[in-house]
Amino acid sequence: MRVTVLMGGTSSERDVSLASGLRVAGALREAGHVVRVVDTVRGGLSVEEEQAMLAGGGW
Repeated sequence: MRVTVLMGGTSSERDVSLASGLRVAGALREAGHVVRVVDTVRGGLSVEEEQAMLAGGGW
């Protein structure tokens, strides 16, 4: 299944949304789905950008 995970936004909870969105995307991939991650402020993220964010490279 193809899934798009929307995350981010402009509220004070942006960091929480980014962190949880990345974790959801990872779990969906592990379950065999094709996942696209979209930050509603910046747009689509590459897998490399996702990995950098997970590694603490900043939100």
